[in-house]
Amino acid sequence: MTRPRAAAERFVGNMPAELRARVGPLFSPVMRIEGLSGTVALTKSEIPIFTSSNAVSHGPESDGRPAYCVGVATTKWANQHGWGARMAGEDADGLVSYLEKLPPDQPFVHVRGRHTRGNIVARLQVSGHSAREAIVYEQVLQPLSDAAKNAISREQMVVAPLFSPRMAAQFANQAPRATSLRVVAMSAAVANAAQPFTAAAIAARPDAPAMYDAIADVISAG
Repeated sequence: MTRPRAAAERFVGNMPAELRARVGPLFSPVMRIEGLSGTVALTKSEIPIFTSSNAVSHGPESDGRPAYCVGVATTKWANQHGWGARMAGEDADGLVSYLEKLPPDQPFVHVRGRHTRGNIVARLQVSGHSAREAIVYEQVLQPLSDAAKNAISREQMVVAPLFSPRMAAQFANQAPRATSLRVVAMSAAVANAAQPFTAAAIAARPDAPAMYDAIADVISAG
């Protein structure tokens, strides 16, 4: 598991029991999350956009106002933290498409990490909406652990679920080239970033249930 530790543990903890019985998780985060100092102040009319659970955790205190989110997991996390969260898409494109249809007098704040994709604020501004960014955490790259490298180098199959292009590139730069390795990518963009490794499977959707299905398929294929 290459995700930041808390996210990786949630992913394993929520794994279907049948799949969980077939895997032995090895945690080797290639990224850690560091919250940035300072607070985000929202005006009374601004609506936050959350594209990750980390943004919710490190973002402004909830006051019960609405929020728009990407993905089921982030939406659930935002609701648990007191926001009136609504899922507005499975990815950045879906989110922008959804928000572009809302009245242009609604201002948005994209609460995010230092590194992001999708150009959400710029695209909303082009469509006539008021939008700004609030960077609340840093994604710091880390080396792949020796334990992970050793596991990949053995003959036994190792499945590496990869969830973002930046983490995929970090993993690909350090992982041993071994026929035992099976990469499972959350999207085509993640699979592309994982080159020279060829993804054994790409999730049908950018969410955890689809990743579980893809992992199960790869394990069954051997």
